[in-house]
Amino acid sequence: MRQTIYLLLLTLFFVGCDVRQPPAEVDPDTIFDETPIYSADESTYPYDFDKYKSVLDSSKLQFPRDNTAADYGEFDNYKSSGFYSDKEGYLYFTSTKEPDTLKTRSELREDVEWRTDDVEGNYWIGRLKCLKPDVGITSYTWMQIHGTNESYNYPVLRLFWARQRDGQYDHLWAVVIVNDPLPGEIFQYVYTDLGPRTDEFFSAEVHVRENLMIVMIDRDVKLAYRVGYWQDVWNYYKAGIYINRYQDGGEASVIFESIDFLHEPSKIVSPYH
Repeated sequence: MRQTIYLLLLTLFFVGCDVRQPPAEVDPDTIFDETPIYSADESTYPYDFDKYKSVLDSSKLQFPRDNTAADYGEFDNYKSSGFYSDKEGYLYFTSTKEPDTLKTRSELREDVEWRTDDVEGNYWIGRLKCLKPDVGITSYTWMQIHGTNESYNYPVLRLFWARQRDGQYDHLWAVVIVNDPLPGEIFQYVYTDLGPRTDEFFSAEVHVRENLMIVMIDRDVKLAYRVGYWQDVWNYYKAGIYINRYQDGGEASVIFESIDFLHEPSKIVSPYH
């Protein structure tokens, strides 16, 4: 009898020890979003949806690199593996890059060119989902304010996803060039953490008016920066997906529910009203 009780207590002891073991750590890189598979039969033309006609009428598509895949006003009956809609009206941007190669992209580039000191302002508004790519892609950009070739061919602002940055894993970021746009200048940057990437759709807005640049996520102001040093540069908005790290290789996607390039303050709700 005593032996039976002893064996029972011994069994409970070892079971209890197993229960108290910490759970095995899961490598977060093993969790990622599958890149949507393009189907010519199941996909639709983005221009078939009224909500995209305004932005497409005033944009061109650069895909798969700097090539113009669809020029201004030429989106009727256009779709590709890097730019298409599904039947629910979601707009997909996908880019594929081989390791140790130059940048790839699938981005809309607006035709309006503007300056940061405009009194009426210039605005980008989108609702999107940033997918987490498989290992191989460490970062991708999903929105830019870019200078023209004729004035200063660099982006004063990029919004991007990073796998790992400053101790933060799987976050969204903004990076701003903060020094004067001078030939041969070594850029100085300020990075702002926009928060962890979400698996859900979120709203993002960029307002630039009278040299004040504001970035909002779900109407929460994440960045407000004075960019008067940039006011002589002519700029345009870009949105979609852009992979530019030379060593990166793989596929990355973003999905938009809505997207607009706007230049009328009457259509904008200011965060300060």
